[in-house]
Amino acid sequence: MTKKKFTIPVSTLIGSSYSNFKKAVARHRIDKKYRKKYLLSNAISRILDVFGSIEKIGYKNTIDNFQITESPVFIIGFWRSGTTLLHNLLCQNPHFGFVNTFQAVFPNHCLMHQWWLKRLAQMLMPERRPVDNVKLDFKFPQEEEIALGNIQLLSFYYFWYFPNEFDEFVNKNLLFKNTTDEELQNWQKVYINLIKTALINTGGRRFISKNPPNSFRIKYILKMFPQAKFICIHRNPYHVISSFIRFAHPVMEEISFQNYDKKDLNIRLIRLYKLFLSKFKKDKNLIPKGNLIEVKYEDLISDELSVIKNIYEILNLEGFDRALPQMEKFLKEGGEFNSGNYLPDEETLQIIKDELGGLISD
Repeated sequence: MTKKKFTIPVSTLIGSSYSNFKKAVARHRIDKKYRKKYLLSNAISRILDVFGSIEKIGYKNTIDNFQITESPVFIIGFWRSGTTLLHNLLCQNPHFGFVNTFQAVFPNHCLMHQWWLKRLAQMLMPERRPVDNVKLDFKFPQEEEIALGNIQLLSFYYFWYFPNEFDEFVNKNLLFKNTTDEELQNWQKVYINLIKTALINTGGRRFISKNPPNSFRIKYILKMFPQAKFICIHRNPYHVISSFIRFAHPVMEEISFQNYDKKDLNIRLIRLYKLFLSKFKKDKNLIPKGNLIEVKYEDLISDELSVIKNIYEILNLEGFDRALPQMEKFLKEGGEFNSGNYLPDEETLQIIKDELGGLISD
């Protein structure tokens, strides 16, 4: 059977409320090449908004009364550092809850309308991600940044839709510069409700997050959850930057609303890695002792279960033995995963060296 090519006829903003969709695209240029995608996404968002409003009313009390009783675990690290593999392994434990891929795209529809909307949306979903060949399924764990952007406006992943405003999204939507107290309070409220919804949806008790943008927001996470636990995964800088660049362009081609300069984006992604290094080095000191573990991607892929067991022990998590058979099954069935240890071309390699200077070693 031929695999579906990684192609998406609509934007992932289709799961946004219609009012949020209109605000998200306001002020941003929609290029002619993507006009059809924009119009279709606009129309679907408008139709689905009716059902989202019904769910919001129907489940308001359930979400408001739900209590988060265990401190969440936040997997952080730069994109393409192995966060997906780590997330998938941890989420094999039934005690842990997570945002699944359906909730990531349709955060306003996952409690009441998932049963029928998933069937329709499955027809639009590619079978695998580009570059690493990771299988895609609506029930699989997913990062929550798309979901956050489909509920309110502070989401770094708007850069996927509008790459020409990349710096704007770094400053305001990633670093929360020039944001109002009202915007930050709303982001916090939305995030907490998103976590509650994820726990209700998956039946877990402790939330496991995988969201690379949170690498830049440690102090904001700690304001919501002072005893939050963090796992930061690191990978060879040349491999991780090269892999992110290779990953970004095919995704951008499918979900963007704008034409963009590829070389310019490469430079901005490299500078983003530089920002990650400096921001994490500074902010990790805010995390209470015993609530942070740093792991190497190279160690993870050489002995996955030993690394996971160590994470459980250091962070005092529950249920390793219970989750072990399911993790072993996942690893056995995940043989098509491509880690993507590519080295950049000579031009990109030189840009990396120029931009990062002495921050990384050869």
